[in-house]
Amino acid sequence: MHAVRRSAVAAVGLVLLALCGAIALIGSNDRWQLAGSRESVDKLDLVKRVNMLWVLAELVGSGKFQTTVLIQGNYAANGSKEKNLEQWQKDAGITAHLIRKEEQGKEAYRGIYISDSIEAAILWFQEENGRVYYTISIQGSARTGMTQSAAEGEQLMKKLSSHYGAEWTATVQTVASQSLKDSFERAERSLREWGQAEPLDRYEDERTISVSYQTDYMGSGVQMKHGNANLQLAVHENRDKGETRISFGTPLIAGEY
Repeated sequence: MHAVRRSAVAAVGLVLLALCGAIALIGSNDRWQLAGSRESVDKLDLVKRVNMLWVLAELVGSGKFQTTVLIQGNYAANGSKEKNLEQWQKDAGITAHLIRKEEQGKEAYRGIYISDSIEAAILWFQEENGRVYYTISIQGSARTGMTQSAAEGEQLMKKLSSHYGAEWTATVQTVASQSLKDSFERAERSLREWGQAEPLDRYEDERTISVSYQTDYMGSGVQMKHGNANLQLAVHENRDKGETRISFGTPLIAGEY
């Protein structure tokens, strides 16, 4: 699989990636923001946008539908790690037990909670300067998992966006039996049928095509050099399995595709 290629290079949040392989896209030298960072709680459109990704995936995919909603952020905190973690969990409404671990020379807390058709993986850690970083990766399969992942993500954003610097991104993934080129062309036709979709950034190799777009129907997004990206399409051909994986993300795909 190939990591997401972006025009803007994340700087602040990459400490999460280096720490333990978590998805981290919290800041950058181009001052971009993820989808939920500047929206008021009353105007959250996470559920609507995840449903739009699902429709796009249904139009081109044949099965193995997987939804991922990533909530992440950072904030300044004083006092002990234990008290800060306890307060963060209380405010987020997370009751799962987080286990303290030593990773890459840092003390981090990890946990998992499962509810109906979703599974959420949590990472939380505090730097020596007091700044706290966290990620909550929510995943669900099929339509029920999509619906519950989006609902859970929106509830967390309502609780965490004001005081904990929460931001969000979402991805819906499916598979197809067509070739890399055919799958990409079909997927791109589908997203263009909804409205204007201007390509901003493209990556391509013999097994992968990834393009970020500025659309007139996906809402707020990531400021890039040539526009505001609010939708990303990535297609990866797995020749060993004989299938092509198609990912739609807003504003960009989080993690690997």
